[in-house]
Amino acid sequence: MQKIHYIYIIYQMKLKREYKTALIVLVALSLFIWGFNYLKSKDIFKSYNTYYTILDNVEGIVQSTPVTLKGIQIGTIEQLEFYNGIEQTMLVLNIDSHYHFAKDSKVKIYGGNIMGGKSVAIIPGKESLMAKDGDTLVVMKMPGMFDLVNDKITPLQNKLERILTATDTLLWGINNVLNPQTQKALSSSIENMSAMMKQLKLTTGKFNDVMIQNREHLNATMANLDKMTGNFASLSDSLQQIKLQKVVRQINQTVSKLNESLDKLNKGQGTMAKLMNDEKLYNNLERSTKELEQLLKDLREHPKRYVHFSVWGRKDN
Repeated sequence: MQKIHYIYIIYQMKLKREYKTALIVLVALSLFIWGFNYLKSKDIFKSYNTYYTILDNVEGIVQSTPVTLKGIQIGTIEQLEFYNGIEQTMLVLNIDSHYHFAKDSKVKIYGGNIMGGKSVAIIPGKESLMAKDGDTLVVMKMPGMFDLVNDKITPLQNKLERILTATDTLLWGINNVLNPQTQKALSSSIENMSAMMKQLKLTTGKFNDVMIQNREHLNATMANLDKMTGNFASLSDSLQQIKLQKVVRQINQTVSKLNESLDKLNKGQGTMAKLMNDEKLYNNLERSTKELEQLLKDLREHPKRYVHFSVWGRKDN
């Protein structure tokens, strides 16, 4: 009886050991699964919806790349695989089921850092119908920072290459021009220019000395010039006023005389007034003028009627 009891106790101990081993294995397996999903940024205690998007190239996107909605991470890239043979690629997005967005929402691929990675974001749509698990979303690829920089650098690179080519040509031409004879002439010109600069410096120093020595005389001369200028200005103003007064006075006199003449004409005084106002005198004058014209015409046509010339002197008839 005691032997049977002893065997039962041993069996119980072995059974407890197996339970402990199984429990340890289960805990370790659970921790492994949890850690693996944690590294994939996936919480095993949450439910997720799966969405798909098709694009030509997934360069810069890796598995577990975060997917954001207005800057908040709502999921990750679950898988990358070929679609339609190898012509296109498909992204599998694992999104937390608590987040909902319209069916016409788009997947934006943007960015690009130093390591070449890109970011993925959901751009919400405006439809009232919500996207469901398993739907395919339209992709919207945006140029990254390095793409923009490359677009800006490429024209600059072309310009720089042209400048370098032109500089190389210029230097080649300078090397051909600057032969030993030209270099000698250039060196001589530089030496002459240096001597001229020294001479100019000496001349400037002497001029400064002269100016310093005659500073008082120069100041006095400038003061006299200022005084003469002021006097000349005053004299010019006086002369101008005198001439202006004289001209005004003469104009007034002329206007007075003109007014007197007009008054006489209006009153009929003087020859001019009579000519203007006496019609009979005007007619007589016009008739006399016509007779004078006829006389002059007859004189031109028959001068012998009025003038007699004789080479041998006058003869008495």
